[in-house]
Amino acid sequence: MDTKSRHRTKKIFMENKKQDVISVPKEVVIEILRRVPGHDLAEKLKMVCMQWCSIIHTGSFAYLHIEQRIKSSSFSQMEAVIVAFDGNENRSVKISSLEWHTNDNENDHLFEDWKTKHLCTAKDALLGQNFNRLQNMVWANSVNGFVCFWSYFDKPRLHIFNPVTKEYLITPPNTYLGVRNFDLDTTVGCGFCPVSYEYKVVVLDGNSEVIKPSIFTIGTAHSWRALRVIPHHNIINVVTIVYLKGMLYWYVTSTIEYSFHTTSSKSTLLCFDVRKEEFDTIVVPIEIPERSVSNVVEKGEKLCLVTISYAPICSLLINVYVNIDDDDLSNLNSWKKEFTVTAPSIAYKLDLDDNVYTLIVTDEIVVIQLGDSNDRGFFHVATGKLLGLLWTRHGTLIPYKSSLVAFCHRPLLPSLS
Repeated sequence: MDTKSRHRTKKIFMENKKQDVISVPKEVVIEILRRVPGHDLAEKLKMVCMQWCSIIHTGSFAYLHIEQRIKSSSFSQMEAVIVAFDGNENRSVKISSLEWHTNDNENDHLFEDWKTKHLCTAKDALLGQNFNRLQNMVWANSVNGFVCFWSYFDKPRLHIFNPVTKEYLITPPNTYLGVRNFDLDTTVGCGFCPVSYEYKVVVLDGNSEVIKPSIFTIGTAHSWRALRVIPHHNIINVVTIVYLKGMLYWYVTSTIEYSFHTTSSKSTLLCFDVRKEEFDTIVVPIEIPERSVSNVVEKGEKLCLVTISYAPICSLLINVYVNIDDDDLSNLNSWKKEFTVTAPSIAYKLDLDDNVYTLIVTDEIVVIQLGDSNDRGFFHVATGKLLGLLWTRHGTLIPYKSSLVAFCHRPLLPSLS
């Protein structure tokens, strides 16, 4: 074969090869990629081609992606990170992802296995003077893929971290906390303003007869600001905080003072509008069992109130109520009981007053903190069976949705051209 024939054959081959390539519209590629976990996008799929890489690195896609992840309430889609000390004296924080799997056999509800994957180590992140590597980390909440946490010996500062992008921020010291700083009478929430695209950290200081809130705006502020005090409320043992659609939620105890120094207490939902920076209190019209513990969690972009109480034969009774109307949280018709889980033979060693609360609720699994032992129990919703225990040493388990969002991103609609 002469040279011209070879070139002609090669040209025909290349033209046929081009015809075999299927051109996928960009909007279809975006719809596919937004359903993939953030870790896979950041570590693998961005290297497939230039188009995918350019899509994945845009802020518009990052917000489309996290919107899709938030809607999921399936256990198979749930993600979490473990934040713990690095085990040495260099004030470092070790962050690992937790990956778990359920058995494919519908008739066998055994909990298979979970693995931790090291994501990063933030060196010299804990700046407090009273360093103690035996103290636990404390989690606040997660928002758009960012997790917020703090430690007892680094009390005036909050840590915000994205496990996918590795973006890490430490707030300046909160000068409004006073000498006592963080303790059991202090709680934290991290929220997002969908109008200004700003992230804000709110601290509620309950070390006096009123709650004294303070706020820090990430990216634009250099110091904390004081907000209007909240009277007649108690935030002892507030263990979970939920962010949803521009609002932060705490489940707290309100105290009403009458004459002759008599008081009456009831549990209320403390709501914070991140954009307006205003608080509101709502009495949830749900009958709470006596001798029980209650807290709020998020499930598939819905606010949930979970109660845990004792049941016969050393069982735990877990009631999950879901809010179905964001506009009227005080209306009984706005809440419905999603399901009840009866966990048999688990309460004989459990004291509900000893740091027991709900961490995660999905369609298939409920995860509960089982006291100060740092054990987390995974309970099957349908059977109540304890599927497994997770123990972490001097660390905290933080549920979140993996995201590519950065503080500088803006959720503008992407160009499909």
